[in-house]
Amino acid sequence: MGGTHLVVAADRNLRFSSPDMRRALFLTTLGLFLAGCGTQAPASPKVPAEGDAVIVQKVLDGQLDAVSGLTQVAQSSGWPISTSQGYVFGKLDQGPYSVECPSGAFPKAQLTITNGLAWAIVPVSSPVGAEYRFVTGAGDTSSDALSRYFAYSGASTLSYVTLTGKHLERWTGIGDTNLPARTLRVLVPAQPPTHTMYAHDGQNLFGPSPFGGWGLQDAAGPTTMVVGIDNSPDRIAEYTAVQDVIGSQTLGGKGLEYADYVEHTVRPFIQAHYGTTPRVGVMGSSLGGIISYVIKRRYPASYDFVASLSGTFGWGSIGTGIHNQTEIQAWAALGSCPAGTFYLDSGGGPGSGCVDSDGDGIQDDTADSADNYCETVQMRDTLIALGCGGRLTYVFVSGAQHSEPAWRGRSPAIFQLFEGL
Repeated sequence: MGGTHLVVAADRNLRFSSPDMRRALFLTTLGLFLAGCGTQAPASPKVPAEGDAVIVQKVLDGQLDAVSGLTQVAQSSGWPISTSQGYVFGKLDQGPYSVECPSGAFPKAQLTITNGLAWAIVPVSSPVGAEYRFVTGAGDTSSDALSRYFAYSGASTLSYVTLTGKHLERWTGIGDTNLPARTLRVLVPAQPPTHTMYAHDGQNLFGPSPFGGWGLQDAAGPTTMVVGIDNSPDRIAEYTAVQDVIGSQTLGGKGLEYADYVEHTVRPFIQAHYGTTPRVGVMGSSLGGIISYVIKRRYPASYDFVASLSGTFGWGSIGTGIHNQTEIQAWAALGSCPAGTFYLDSGGGPGSGCVDSDGDGIQDDTADSADNYCETVQMRDTLIALGCGGRLTYVFVSGAQHSEPAWRGRSPAIFQLFEGL
């Protein structure tokens, strides 16, 4: 045992008077023998001490829990991890699991389970464009929700070892001290980026969703990067700077905190990983249109372009008997137009006309007006009065619905305007 030798010396004249004494000597001798050999715990499996594989090794050694390890890698180089011995794939243990490539770029590999982590090191000779998925013991397959590189295929999300050209990347768990963490979905252009567009409701921007998708990967040009910021369950509050009453429920009012999150957390994070671009814009629809203008108003020098699609600019005075400062009025109070290029649009129409029958200053008291038409027109007129008219584009699509498909149809023209700056 480990090269250890046990030597027992005894007095030749020693005599044992009973079997009990002989048994005691045997047990003592056995104890000394085992103590000499030692009882060593099995060595932890090893991965190359390279990059984020070091995080995986901490999980394998029991120094870090599996959830934290998976998260740390997802927020750093991303899954899977490239090493000199192959790519490290990882998943929370709900096994048994294996990992496979539908195109055959690498052979199917069984995942080892260690301290709650299901993992494997797999040589991948051609990683670019190599799709991968996890397979359960029952044969069910799933993509990797933490993969850095991904794409949409119908209603499904596909995971890739790596991608080049125009492609999508994601970063999970990005938050600050005031707002919950969320995913950032980044459209990386085929060429070095010259323009960066920050867009809200990131879940809807590139792929299918319960509400439809914008398909911004088709709208953006070859040098435009799009950063989709997922909404959170507190979307209404985060996308509005003031409160309103909707259906007897008071809602909203965290918009300035969200603007700070975009400016001080999201933008520095993106710039640290992808660099800066000469032109930066912000855009969104409905409540996302409001918060885009809140962000531009709060940080006027940070954004060269702002776009609202069907923005709910009457927020703050929608509920009966309530009136807080709307974004229309907040902009009117600026007194002059900040630098930048402005875009507003809506579908719907005026119905019987845009009026302010309750005297709150917002022309939103026409029941049959649709798609925030009247509020958008008033915001347009406010910007013109500030002196923004020469840098303002206003689009009205009669009858267009308040929906993702409608906004998808108007997006290409918005990007052409932005990319012309």
